[in-house]
Amino acid sequence: MTSRRITSLIVTAIGVASITWCSTAAAAVQLQLKLGKGKTYYQRTVFEQRITQTVMGQEQVINQTVGTGMKLDVLDVDKQGNMHIRYTFTWSASKQAGPMGGIEYDSSKQATPPAGAEASAAILGQSYTIKVSPKGDVLDVNGIEQLREAVNKKLPPGAEVSLATSPVALYLDKNNVKEMTESTLAIYPDKPVEQGESWSEKKTVTIGFGVIAESKWTLQKREGGVAVIAASASVRSDPNGPPMETQGMKMRFDLAGTQNGTVRVDEATGLILLDQSQQQLKGEIKLLAAADAPPMMAIPVVFDTTSKLEMSDKPWPPAK
Repeated sequence: MTSRRITSLIVTAIGVASITWCSTAAAAVQLQLKLGKGKTYYQRTVFEQRITQTVMGQEQVINQTVGTGMKLDVLDVDKQGNMHIRYTFTWSASKQAGPMGGIEYDSSKQATPPAGAEASAAILGQSYTIKVSPKGDVLDVNGIEQLREAVNKKLPPGAEVSLATSPVALYLDKNNVKEMTESTLAIYPDKPVEQGESWSEKKTVTIGFGVIAESKWTLQKREGGVAVIAASASVRSDPNGPPMETQGMKMRFDLAGTQNGTVRVDEATGLILLDQSQQQLKGEIKLLAAADAPPMMAIPVVFDTTSKLEMSDKPWPPAK
């Protein structure tokens, strides 16, 4: 198996290991997501990731940045406070540099995407809808099949959107969209909390390869109607999860690490104004011929990821 082949397989993992944790609280305040019917909000997310791996005795470094901008239109709010929201892609950016070469695209600056970034351009203007509870739990997702069809129609003949070729693939699967949305929104405490009080949650996320995250949030302070939260988590691969499959190969991840960050949340609406975090996962990626076969090769790897998520009731200013 060539070094280039293995590198291609490892790149499929980029972006799928990163989960964003965030939260809210206040001096005996009940925090919930309370977006108004007919209102429009805006969300922008940027992930920066550095992967350091050793393949056949040689260290390889892959750097990737993925950015997404979305408009959130609140179509309806029912008597229970559940919100029906349409998500529309308004901005897309990606940058990658590594042993296989590089690619760079920013929809706010480039009208035509370079080869390899066609899917990132094709998703612009496309939408899907979700139904989300005041606790941030996703109750329903609709429109993903139509989204996938619309993106595929805009791709060059023979092109395919997969985790091996584009981060856009994450949005073309209903379960992935549910888990990504909940990793952002399902963060509110079950009861009113005071300064210094903490709450926690354990969950399994299956995007790409499965991870188990044990998260803890602590209300640090309240200032001007904004709750400032310290967020931390321990993360490890799910030992019972299936191996990740791509390009005819199977990969099992044996990783563990931590994530730490700070979250600022608007107390009136539950809107996440800013969520910044840093994550590091270390371990091995094992290449398998079959799910139950011993590994053919174990590749030491380190994932260093920083993320920044912002939400606002105003559009972002044009890029300069």
